[in-house]
Amino acid sequence: MGRISIFVCTIAVIFIFFLLSRSSNNNHRPIHRRLRSNSTHSAESYDDKFNLTNRIVRLFPEIDVDPTDWFVSLHELTQWNLQQAQREFLHRSQREMVIHDKNHDGFVSFSEYAPPSTWFHHADGDSFGYDTSWWKEEHFNASDIDGNGLLNLTEFNDFLHPADSKNPKLRQWLCKAEVRERDMDRDGKVNFKEFFHGLFDLVRNYDEGCYNDSRHFDDSMDASARVLFSQLDKDGDGYLSDIELLPIIGKLHPSGHHYAKQQAEDIISQAEIDEDGRLTLSEMIENPYPFYSAIFNNDKDELG
Repeated sequence: MGRISIFVCTIAVIFIFFLLSRSSNNNHRPIHRRLRSNSTHSAESYDDKFNLTNRIVRLFPEIDVDPTDWFVSLHELTQWNLQQAQREFLHRSQREMVIHDKNHDGFVSFSEYAPPSTWFHHADGDSFGYDTSWWKEEHFNASDIDGNGLLNLTEFNDFLHPADSKNPKLRQWLCKAEVRERDMDRDGKVNFKEFFHGLFDLVRNYDEGCYNDSRHFDDSMDASARVLFSQLDKDGDGYLSDIELLPIIGKLHPSGHHYAKQQAEDIISQAEIDEDGRLTLSEMIENPYPFYSAIFNNDKDELG
């Protein structure tokens, strides 16, 4: 009997150790999984930064072109940003043209172009429309450089992005549209009050790079507005016509170059280390994330 008892106890002890061993292994499995997950995450983060660095190294000589001196200046970065924006504009215009070119002849007529479902807006939130909207037929005709009643891709791209067009007819159309929008008494011109409450704020915001409340004004603002108004009012009749708005239309409707420069200034301020107003390759690699969106958009375009 004694031997049997010893045997039973031995079996029991072995079984208990077996259970404890399984419990210990189960308790450690999540830890191992977490460690493996953390290790994978670290590797992925390293890979992401490594890929971003590679892209910067590849793109640096494409940006550093005017002149090629191993520095990226504000001008060079602005031009590169603008080129990327223009490529994106054209790409979107091509997609839109496929949608609206109903007869697939490579052109868009006014009848083929359906009115957009949304209104065009200024940066200050005011709708860019008067009695109809920005897609009015005169806008279409102003975009039609050769006057054949059809828009090719270049003309259609100008139609969709009039502020970036070099077409003088479109610039004139923008001026007429501004007069119609601001002309509250419907006399076909813009008086000082109509100019001050709206147009002057847009000009001032463009010049100062800020966005102030258009309802706020003081004597100095009023004086500045009157000086600018008098400079624009060439015939001195106390009103601004669409022709007289031409000198400031680029400030009322900033082009892609304006926004490209703003973006370049922001990137340089974030990435530069020695504060000399330009970037070296090492500065860009040390501070890669301001370039993240632009770089991956560029890669997407190349793949597309």
